[in-house]
Amino acid sequence: MSPAELSGDLRAELQQEIDNDRRSEFRLLPSAGVALIVIAAIVAVRVVFFS
Repeated sequence: MSPAELSGDLRAELQQEIDNDRRSEFRLLPSAGVALIVIAAIVAVRVVFFS
């Protein structure tokens, strides 16, 4: 078997890992939104109280 050819088991394992990574990437979007809200709140507090 050449390195370019994958067995069925290996192909299924790689596909499962790709699917798991894709799901975790979708979970990053809400986390990024929360992070932006926190940064905006910090900036707003700094502008209002320390300007």
